[in-house]
Amino acid sequence: MTSPAGMPPEKTPRLSIIFPAYNEEHRIGPTLREYAAHFREAAYGPFELVVVLNGCRDDTHGVVMRVMAEAPEVRMLEFARPLGKGGAIWEGFAAARGELLVFADADNMVRAPETERLVRALADHDIAIADRFGGVSEGGNQPLLRWLISALSRLWVRRFLGLPYRDTQCGAKAFRGGTWRTIAPRIWERGWAFDLDVLAHALATGVSVAEVPVRWRHVAEDSKVRAWIDVPKTLFATFGIRRRARRA
Repeated sequence: MTSPAGMPPEKTPRLSIIFPAYNEEHRIGPTLREYAAHFREAAYGPFELVVVLNGCRDDTHGVVMRVMAEAPEVRMLEFARPLGKGGAIWEGFAAARGELLVFADADNMVRAPETERLVRALADHDIAIADRFGGVSEGGNQPLLRWLISALSRLWVRRFLGLPYRDTQCGAKAFRGGTWRTIAPRIWERGWAFDLDVLAHALATGVSVAEVPVRWRHVAEDSKVRAWIDVPKTLFATFGIRRRARRA
């Protein structure tokens, strides 16, 4: 891993937003600029945007460096080998300096104003998760086959893990720092099943979770999800998640 890059803000940030990035040269720039502009106007004080380069082989590094030149709130962590989505979030949270921790996808599917709603929900809850199904879609619909796979996966998760949440996999979630530090030692998954691991242990330990309906847009271009590979892996991981959550 390279050292965190970026000019540190003058004050310790209260809010840290983590962006896991794997070959995101076409999407990460606009996302960072929107988030930086929005949260400068929000009433949360100093904040930081931490991009975790997750084994990138394209010019994501160069794009982030150019944004850092204009946005001192942006920092970068770089790992030579892919860590998985969950692994990148884990490393970002470990390096974060804020007491409020958020992760959001680099594709900006959940935009900055909607992510701010998650942060506001932390006033009354330990974790806040974005809910696409209770919100409004601003883009095109998912292809039918992908929608069907998603629906069946959600049914399995609800029945097998007993998770009552409508949307476990949306790539935007917020945590109180103390809550994350409490459950983090229990979280083993570093891939796409990371969210399920977090929510299963949150439920098992009595952590309060707010479901926040959000406006979102489906972004198919450059998607990193390989449905026929990643979905079976994620569902297989639920067996270990359930076993460990029951021990919590």
